[in-house]
Amino acid sequence: MVKLTAEVKESLAATKTAYFATAAKDGTPNVVPIGAYKVLDDETLLISNQYFNKTLANMKENAKVALSFWGDKGGFQIKGTITIHTSGKIFTDDVAWVKSLKPTLEPKAAITMKITGVYILKPGPDAGKKIL
Repeated sequence: MVKLTAEVKESLAATKTAYFATAAKDGTPNVVPIGAYKVLDDETLLISNQYFNKTLANMKENAKVALSFWGDKGGFQIKGTITIHTSGKIFTDDVAWVKSLKPTLEPKAAITMKITGVYILKPGPDAGKKIL
């Protein structure tokens, strides 16, 4: 598995909104802005589902996803494979985390994303280059 560097983790933590991309089984793309995400460990991201509709349907058909972000500390695209959790420790921990951020939110699922690749978003000759 791919392990995130400190630079990628710091950049993600400093970004308020990321863009989460999925695709249906037939390849139809979908991308949504998200704000409830964090690094779970060096190989895994956690994405909390409060509002996913097409996104959730796509993930049930196709577990391959991408997360892109850009902020004051730069940006990256992270690709990976997801697992959907609607019960158990990961889901319970997700609910507690999201409620600590905004008590009115009601998580429907916790999405764990095992990282398979990280790509540069910065403009220039290395744009799009796989770094991890």
